Amino acid sequence: MTRCVVLGGGGVSGIAWEIGLLAGLARYGIDLRQADCFVGTSAGAVVGARLAAGDDLERLAAAQITPPPALRETFREYSQSDADGRNRALIEKVRGDLMAARRRIGAYALRAETPAWEERRALIAARLEREDWPARDLRLVAVAARTGAARVFSAADGVPLIDAVAASCAVPGTWPAVSIGGESYMDGGVHSLTNADVATGAGYVVVLAPFGYGEGNPVAGHLRAEVAALTCAGSVVKVVVPDERSREALGDNVLDPARRPAALRAGLAQAEALMGAVGEDWTRAAAQGAIKPGRPA
Repeated sequence: MTRCVVLGGGGVSGIAWEIGLLAGLARYGIDLRQADCFVGTSAGAVVGARLAAGDDLERLAAAQITPPPALRETFREYSQSDADGRNRALIEKVRGDLMAARRRIGAYALRAETPAWEERRALIAARLEREDWPARDLRLVAVAARTGAARVFSAADGVPLIDAVAASCAVPGTWPAVSIGGESYMDGGVHSLTNADVATGAGYVVVLAPFGYGEGNPVAGHLRAEVAALTCAGSVVKVVVPDERSREALGDNVLDPARRPAALRAGLAQAEALMGAVGEDWTRAAAQGAIKPGRPA
């Protein structure tokens, strides 16, 4: 494996920002769709599935400004008060042992009143516009609600793509947990906002992290440790976090669909500043097959 793109969680505005970055980089000749593997968590699971399938990035960008009818009809809006209430409920469960905290969050996810699974599945299907796993290596992270353990889904598991993406995106208290093989799964961001360690073995890893390093999140903010482990294993890692304009565009309520156009434009603008930082090593990795271990990111 040579190059891997890790796409972190960040709600609907995070999806727009990631698509903006990807489309912007592609305009400058840096096409991350050419990666050897893709790791997606929550919002990043949606973007990762589209990226791994080689979908038209300009078309995806346009859809963030004017969503297709099917997506508009099924999208459920969440106000700032909704987001604040959900966040308070989750924060109350973050204490003590991490696995125990995840199990408490899982119990909350299982008993919460959420939209019907059929509604949620229809929304994910509209976002993906496909049912089959892409040919490229796609890995999607979700968390077992009962045990708090992370699970990585891939095409080899025989799980429908829509279900795997929905599981990775199942924000506790907002969307229903997803039943797969007798276990109920919730958002992969409950384990880590990025799960970058799933990219272990890649020579060059690009991480798109809408929530930054997430250091204010004791349960899921592990990106620095993940980057350190990848680097020690020989990977060159480039982490992309929102710049000032992007942070403002993403906002506090990442489930607010009204923020998508601004988040997309911020990602497009930020891509220009990343051309050198991402493009040089990306191109070198493609030419050499791998980057020599030990070079700092």
